[in-house]
Amino acid sequence: MKTLKQHIIVDGYNFILRTSRIDPSDDEALWRARENLVHQLVAYRGNKQLQITIVFDGQDVKLLGKRPRPSGIRVLFSRAPQKADPLILKRINQSTQKSNIILVTSDRPLALSARAHGCQIQSVEDFRFKISKREKQDNRNKYDQKMSKAEMEEWLELFGGKTEKTGQNEKGQGNS
Repeated sequence: MKTLKQHIIVDGYNFILRTSRIDPSDDEALWRARENLVHQLVAYRGNKQLQITIVFDGQDVKLLGKRPRPSGIRVLFSRAPQKADPLILKRINQSTQKSNIILVTSDRPLALSARAHGCQIQSVEDFRFKISKREKQDNRNKYDQKMSKAEMEEWLELFGGKTEKTGQNEKGQGNS
């Protein structure tokens, strides 16, 4: 029997409203927050073998759910005025392997319903920490490369850098 890959379902607005400050006077703020969440989750997924579905309440007025996404990422909107919760529970009920689903929400009633169906639950705060920890690790790996002595000398030559010993650049000049 083939095991399905892990499926993360994110309660979109629950996530955004717990992790972002939205200026109610800015008509575009909520749209930008949705876009930002999608981009964060695309980056988090990377090359992992998992499916991520982000579910938002209401109408997709800017066609966010219709934009092409990398494989493994889906954006869904409930039909207005329906909330996202029934759509999330419907997706869970349709799954043949509910134990492979992680629901990311801090909505207690939704979390209890999903857990009763056999899903794993992760709070928005814990998942956000996991994402940020991953982002920091990715940046650390990307930028914390050790330079060899030859590379360091090449950089100093190219940019006229000062050596640590003398405080002078290659031409013997100090600070002016």
